[in-house]
Amino acid sequence: MAGRRAWSRRLSNQVYAGIRGILQTRHGFVLQPVAWAKYVGHWNINPRAHPNGLKPLADAAHAAGLKFLRWFEPERALTDTPWTVEHPEWFLGERKPSANLLYNLGDPAARRFLTDFMSNMIREAGIDCYRQDFNFEPLPYWRAADAPDRQGIAEIRYVEGHYEFWDELLRRHPGLLIDNCASGGRRIDLETISRSIPLWRSDYQCGPGFDPAGSQVQTHGLSYWLPVHGGGTCGGQHDPRRGDTYHVRSNLSASLEFPIYFNQGDGVPDHPWEWQRRMIEEYKRARPFFYGDYYPLNGGSAASDVWLVMQYHRPDLGEGMILAFRRKESPFVSADFRLQGLDPAAEYELQDAETGKTWMQTSNELRERGLRVTMEKTPESGIVFYRRR
Repeated sequence: MAGRRAWSRRLSNQVYAGIRGILQTRHGFVLQPVAWAKYVGHWNINPRAHPNGLKPLADAAHAAGLKFLRWFEPERALTDTPWTVEHPEWFLGERKPSANLLYNLGDPAARRFLTDFMSNMIREAGIDCYRQDFNFEPLPYWRAADAPDRQGIAEIRYVEGHYEFWDELLRRHPGLLIDNCASGGRRIDLETISRSIPLWRSDYQCGPGFDPAGSQVQTHGLSYWLPVHGGGTCGGQHDPRRGDTYHVRSNLSASLEFPIYFNQGDGVPDHPWEWQRRMIEEYKRARPFFYGDYYPLNGGSAASDVWLVMQYHRPDLGEGMILAFRRKESPFVSADFRLQGLDPAAEYELQDAETGKTWMQTSNELRERGLRVTMEKTPESGIVFYRRR
């Protein structure tokens, strides 16, 4: 998609701190998730776990050349948590034991308080990326807050307040990244993408059994609108796709969560380390191209008997890549794809990422006849990098 705005900021979604931690046993390989949902509404730093606050974690991340991301879910609180007791007028919902209440961003006083609180947290903890999650359905709360002849007003004021909240954080903290999570991609709209990026675009990738074709289609469709978004692969002892290059490439995007272990505390003795390193290096090579122009070279079907092919092009660098997938039931071994955005007068050097083979083709050949891609197996993936000579 030519003319799409290129984003050049280096992103890192590998450093997480706060409530969404994990506890590791000393025996076997079991990781147990902390029941973080029991504590929404407790937004102060736990001094037992972090007696010096979170700044030492941010300092360590910065020393390693990384950014520091912290997760929050400020719009939800359980009944009888501190803010719900101190300011019950700021919350929507019926106050039952252990019930979720909605922090009303449509209330100016509540919004000012939350803005000041989060701004202080960002500054004191050295946060580079503010991640805002949202894990329940607000519509019943909005409807209950409005009279029958005023339905929709609470929602309108809330959404306006949400945008104002983010705008003020960005004004106070130039360079701040806002990671828009919302249970994975449930809050991606034209207003939020002008203020934020979804480093985790969908909870579809949460479990080890998801179909990678779904990830391919997400990348294909979302890239029309948003250059910076990400998903994740899975791994671990019980995931049969450890070492599966097709699975990793199916999730390539500007950000990538690529765990060495998937809930495997002490690790997996036979993990394919060389493959892991090769995949990481391939991702690093591919990552800059997601910030350029996007050309879908065929349709975005999720069917199992088709190919899906995308081109990412950086006219400023004279480089790009083609990312191709042959699905498991596709009968076609080879296909030609006409490349877009190339310099008409140039010649290009191409390289197959799998074999390392390089060759030369003219721009006219690539644009008119097309690049021939061959995949003997199914399912199979391929990446071809190219650069102007």
